[in-house]
Amino acid sequence: MRFKYTGEKNNIKVNGIIDASDSNEASLILFDQGINLINLKEVGFIDEYLYKIKAFKTKTSKVKLEELIVLTRQFATLFDAGIPVVKILDRMSKQNFSEKLLTAILKIKEDVEAGLSLSAAFGRQKGIFSPLYINMLKVGEEGGVLDIVLSRLADILETDLETRNRIKHATRYPKLTVGAIAVAFSILVVFVIPKFVGLFNKFKAELPLPTKILIWINYFVQNYWWLIIFIIFSAIFAYKKYKSTEKGKVKIDLLVFKIPIIGPILHKIYISRITRILGLLYRSGIPVVSSFDIVSEVSGNEIIKKEIQNVKIRVSQGNNIAASFGYSEYFPEVVTDMIAAGEETGRLDEMLEKIADYYDEETDYAIKNLSTAIEPILLVLIAGMVILLALGVFLPMWDMIKVIK
Repeated sequence: MRFKYTGEKNNIKVNGIIDASDSNEASLILFDQGINLINLKEVGFIDEYLYKIKAFKTKTSKVKLEELIVLTRQFATLFDAGIPVVKILDRMSKQNFSEKLLTAILKIKEDVEAGLSLSAAFGRQKGIFSPLYINMLKVGEEGGVLDIVLSRLADILETDLETRNRIKHATRYPKLTVGAIAVAFSILVVFVIPKFVGLFNKFKAELPLPTKILIWINYFVQNYWWLIIFIIFSAIFAYKKYKSTEKGKVKIDLLVFKIPIIGPILHKIYISRITRILGLLYRSGIPVVSSFDIVSEVSGNEIIKKEIQNVKIRVSQGNNIAASFGYSEYFPEVVTDMIAAGEETGRLDEMLEKIADYYDEETDYAIKNLSTAIEPILLVLIAGMVILLALGVFLPMWDMIKVIK
């Protein structure tokens, strides 16, 4: 038999479905799990189905970046106030977060109580906390600056969120324009163009080439829609499979830099992230070679990761940091010049922060002008679709008048 239950565990409301021979056994199982039972009833088919849907949604859903920012900011504040980590996690588990994040916090709390380090406990929650998040926690624990690291981590996450929102805002107009054209194109191809086919067949006249193209598109979509879906899903699967390989990661991340308009923006974001984190690690007293290991793991791009590893090798061989960065084509001269100035003056951490601020401003400027940069490409695309639609609709109308005459 299956039973649906509602109860409380660690002052948190929980619910689910369990298997048991009867209600008494179900109550004992829940009691052993530390759940204070509120309600228990035998589950029906609909209840089980709805529970499975909810469980699937929880498993496949993503924790929002906004939630991670709130969690990190509150964690930093409470830790700075001297509250023990376990107590902080207990408080966080009672916040108004999503079910997936709350479940993860409870598991982290259990792991920390069992003796795991905070970074190791966070690292066990796959798909929720990024390598950047986990490595930053590790740095904070090792350097004894967890409060500072958490605060900086919240800043980094907020910057990422702002960047995403700015990109969404900048591309809103192009998305709406392309969407409207696509809808108009679909309506004409599905409902308008087929009408001309009947008329021209009736008069045994030849259709214009643009109209034939639109008719062929309509025929292909209606008769081979399954093939289109198969090709799309196959392409997505092949892409993910290829990206999971070492060679695929490198090739794809190399192509990212070559994407017009978007590539240079992402390049600036990578440089800003690397220099900001490197400055934080340097200020925290983490050895330079170890800092490069950490930074390479949180870079977000395989090409940049390899370049950082090469910089680490050169530094470990006795070269200064600026010269080591200078060998790489992915770090502009302004980066090496400012790092060199920081090394000479003994203020490397400040210079790294200034480099990050500089590239943040560059990124902000590029995103603000993103819509303007996309406009020429958008105009060409729209013009091509409008010309095809116009010729496909009006040419047969003109020809029909000639045929009737």
